[in-house]
Amino acid sequence: MSSPYEEGGVPPGAIVLESATRAFDVRIDSGRTLKEALLGRRRRASGPPPVQALRGVDLEIAPSETVAIVGRNGAGKSSTLRVLAGIVPLDSGRVRIGGRVAALLDLAAGFSRDFSGRENIVMGGALYGLSRREVEERLEDMIAFSELGDFVDLPLKTYSTGMLVRLAFAIVAYLDADVLLIDEVLAVGDGAFQRKCEERIAEQVAGGATLVLVSHDLALIERTCERTVLLDHGRVTADGPTGEVLAGYRHLLEGADAPVRGTAVAPVAVPTRQDPAS
Repeated sequence: MSSPYEEGGVPPGAIVLESATRAFDVRIDSGRTLKEALLGRRRRASGPPPVQALRGVDLEIAPSETVAIVGRNGAGKSSTLRVLAGIVPLDSGRVRIGGRVAALLDLAAGFSRDFSGRENIVMGGALYGLSRREVEERLEDMIAFSELGDFVDLPLKTYSTGMLVRLAFAIVAYLDADVLLIDEVLAVGDGAFQRKCEERIAEQVAGGATLVLVSHDLALIERTCERTVLLDHGRVTADGPTGEVLAGYRHLLEGADAPVRGTAVAPVAVPTRQDPAS
């Protein structure tokens, strides 16, 4: 899937978030009574004020980096990935991302429950920008990777959640992506398939892809990511080597009152693309 952001300015695989702010309205519209409808009046929506998911987040990720985003529920982790994937727009700030993005966030996204796994692979590949020929060349490899066997020709409505994970990751595994965005979904599969996915991710990273992973599985993060960013209430509170930031995060999870410090380091500088004429 081609990036929907500003093209140029950063090389393929680079990510830049600048003062990123995003709020979600959780108010409930209780609708109108017949009298209000006839008079053209609308009852004021009720409920709590908007929730601030991101509060001026600044983040730079260089090509080929492996970065985890951690934080307690509601910290803004998934919102960050959805902003990077182009699913959710920012209220203010700017996001720049270089190259082709492959996002594995919502297992239901882009799939048709009435189509077979094979048909969904073809459609999914097209959604990510692969040509029909490219999909056909990789189709059997994708099917083999999924390990779905004869189920690949059955409708998705017969699939378990674990089978959906296999299908979704089989597509992402064979994309020529510059940036991989993955949110928790690997936790659903069985252990053997998780290891297989990790190995495939490692191959893609070795080939130059950038990885941004959101997970509550700290062991997975330690195996997969060299750098970790800690979010708390929509703000970056630590950014540095994974072992050091996770030590601080564990301290936070234990309920300690002291702020999470870690040994935060400055983010890796992302070079800007030079004008050929300069």
